[in-house]
Amino acid sequence: MAITETEAIVIRSYNLAEADKIVVCLTRSSGLVRAVAKGSRKLKNRFGAALEPFTVLNLTYYQKENQELASMRQAEILKSNFNISGEHDILTGLAYMGDLVVEFSPPHQTNDKLFRMVNACIEAVAASPADLQLILRYFEVWILRLEGFFPDLRRCADCQKSLTGEKGISLSRELGLLCRQCTQGMGEVLSSKAYERLCATQALGPAVFAQESRGLSNKIQSELAELMHRMLGRVLERRPRVQLAFQPRA
Repeated sequence: MAITETEAIVIRSYNLAEADKIVVCLTRSSGLVRAVAKGSRKLKNRFGAALEPFTVLNLTYYQKENQELASMRQAEILKSNFNISGEHDILTGLAYMGDLVVEFSPPHQTNDKLFRMVNACIEAVAASPADLQLILRYFEVWILRLEGFFPDLRRCADCQKSLTGEKGISLSRELGLLCRQCTQGMGEVLSSKAYERLCATQALGPAVFAQESRGLSNKIQSELAELMHRMLGRVLERRPRVQLAFQPRA
């Protein structure tokens, strides 16, 4: 029986029996972990508010060999996000992020870059809830990129020509990027501003990306949202469990 102590982010939880919960966490050292928190539904329990979604924990758990569910021993709050969990739109957006984490992250597959990206996005939302939609676009790009599904932004998917400075970049049926010569003027053209913002995700953190993208028109934001949802749908072969429509920034 291995005992593990690691930093973790609570993704979601389910009721189990009369007094317990199954808690799904993204951990820094062990990837996605599902653990039973015994007695956590009792009025007095040792976990307190530590199992609220999107809380960052110092988690201690143990797991027997060949056992699907771990057992949670201790959960110490490192950072709560109670200030944003009461807002419906924010809670839905975070639940959407959590759903994609579960979809793309195999159990017990360590991915420190994914952990740091998710944590940074949650911190960005907590710091500036009004930037939720922009942070979600950043999150969608990066979860696809980290799992190897995001197209190369720098080269044509067909001829491998550099797209830097290229005008009239189009989307292929497979949602790769094509130069004008390869499409011969056919296909769906990606706006230059949307392309520039996609490239910006590669060099910036989520908070800075959102800050620098606040001036985007609703048309460009809608274009980015539609593109990312199509990419996600193509990879998943269905829509995410949590449905999230684009909502323009007020």
